Amino acid sequence: MATPLEPVAVVGIGCRFPGAADPAAYWSLLRAGRHAIVDVPPSRWDAAALYDADPQRPGRTLCRSGGFLPAVDGVDWRALRLSPREAKAIDPQHRLLLEVAWEALEDAGLPLEAVAGSRTGVFVGATWNDYARMQSRDRDRLDGYAAAGTPMAFAANRISYTFDLRGPSVALDATCSASLVALHQACQSLWSGDCTLALAGGVNLILAPDSAIIMSKAGVLSAQGRCRALDADGDGFVRGEGAGLVALKLRSQLTASDRVYAFVRGVAINHNGRGPWIMAPRAEAQTAAIRDALARAAVDPADIDYVELHGTGFPQGDATETAALGAVLGGAARSRPCAVGSVKTNLGNLEPAAGIASVIKVCLALHHGELPPTLHLERVNPAIDLAGLGLAAQTELTPWPQRERPRLAAVTTTSFSGVNAHAVLAGVDPVADLPVSPDPLPLPLSARDPRALRAHVAAMIDVLRGLDREDLAALRDVCFTAAVLRSHHSHRVAVVGDSAPALADALARWLTDASSAPASDSQLELPRLAAAYVAGQTIDWRAVVPAGRCVSLPTYPWQRERMWLEWLSEPPLLDAESEIPEKLILRPPLPPTPSAPTPAPCSPPCATSRPACAALACSATSSKPCAPRSSCPTTSSSPRTRACSTSASAR
Repeated sequence: MATPLEPVAVVGIGCRFPGAADPAAYWSLLRAGRHAIVDVPPSRWDAAALYDADPQRPGRTLCRSGGFLPAVDGVDWRALRLSPREAKAIDPQHRLLLEVAWEALEDAGLPLEAVAGSRTGVFVGATWNDYARMQSRDRDRLDGYAAAGTPMAFAANRISYTFDLRGPSVALDATCSASLVALHQACQSLWSGDCTLALAGGVNLILAPDSAIIMSKAGVLSAQGRCRALDADGDGFVRGEGAGLVALKLRSQLTASDRVYAFVRGVAINHNGRGPWIMAPRAEAQTAAIRDALARAAVDPADIDYVELHGTGFPQGDATETAALGAVLGGAARSRPCAVGSVKTNLGNLEPAAGIASVIKVCLALHHGELPPTLHLERVNPAIDLAGLGLAAQTELTPWPQRERPRLAAVTTTSFSGVNAHAVLAGVDPVADLPVSPDPLPLPLSARDPRALRAHVAAMIDVLRGLDREDLAALRDVCFTAAVLRSHHSHRVAVVGDSAPALADALARWLTDASSAPASDSQLELPRLAAAYVAGQTIDWRAVVPAGRCVSLPTYPWQRERMWLEWLSEPPLLDAESEIPEKLILRPPLPPTPSAPTPAPCSPPCATSRPACAALACSATSSKPCAPRSSCPTTSSSPRTRACSTSASAR
């Protein structure tokens, strides 16, 4: 067996999936066996008008459902240090990734200032570019802000810029395998020494119906509106939205306070090569990727307990995938069958984010020691002999099988572009308990905005109310994580207490009366430090809470505001000589929503003040931020006609 690579630890998770705003909500959805598939929201497009049961009908789609995220038009531009004008131009996928990256770092116990300037790599899988396509429908409105707002490279590069991360920064596309390929690239970068910490994952938002029509014409969408992996009645998938990033570091770089969800033991990727059709699966290539990943992990195939399938619900695709697995994992000769399932039955196919949704599911399952169920499986596809392949469908919530070795699992993805990826993950051995003390503990909390601070305090009260009063170790870890492993922003509160109820009550009093925080003239050390912290002083909290372990706490409470190019919600401009569509599809009107002030147009226009300025209008004397040329006064006009459109906008 080959010498194994150093395991890569998954130390933090940030995610936003349909029906799940964070990892805890995601695990709750998985354990409960719920799905998050809904009708296409009216805010995206008029699904009824674009629906047709005939998949060949031009401009129509046979699928009216999917897994959607709420409020993708909003962003907390203040917390992310964006200007309103810039925020509106940034692809909502990139804005979502900024939030999820922040949350993954917080979940890993890595303060933002601790990673700034470090060789942290960013690897993101992404495919669709709806926001750019929507803007291109009216070329007269395009401006220079789009140059850094919509190119796919900025999906990764803007994360590196925002958090001052100086390792490799790569956005890549391998369609449905993209985010698992991103994980592969991140691990390779850690093993080679190109980076010392990595963020890896993917993103997918469906802002316009174009790609839905394309996928419908390709014959991959389910007319039933469900992804029925392994089922005899499977007819394809429904599409889903989401974003996920995992924070990764080598096992040798772990600290005593790190919480590890799982170890990545080996990853492999390849391509189908030439076959009968570029979108057709190829068992030979999938088998090779599985064998390569297991060899790099130095894991016996017969020891794999669970495999998260690609599992799109295509009868032939599912049969090919399971046949490839069975050929490698031992088939009927296994002493115990390997459990298999697919999260696409819960969320739909997140396409470039599908792989990371599967990886996070497996990490949470390894961490909690449970296997969640796969849904919608009523009758197994007759082309799949699960028992003969040494496999068993995971259709119920069960404890992870007990073994005399660490838990072992794998994630596999394929793609309609022919890329296959396979990752082997392992569970973590139990860690020794740390000593606890009954002494009072400080709990400092902060945010970049007073509203965000109040929201954060309210969320922390819920956490504290949920703790066992007698579990001093859990309370210590909460206070240690908040004090030592989180960034400390300008708006602050700190309380002191010797129990979870005492801390919760103190925070509740602060919500009612902010003056109830510890007095600065207190002679007691902890209240004095708490008051100094609230006053803005830097406190060495590690000297106060010297030991503890990272735990998941509520992440930053985003105060989102609608940041959208409002002209995208208008009917597109057509040249006067253009043909007006025979049938116009009207979208519901957008409700009035408050928005942040935008930079005022410059005067005089750049055409007179700065003739060389091609993209921005800037006053020769004003220090105000530049505004787009489209906002400058102009006397020129061209004959244009407004028409309703089938194009969509999210709100």
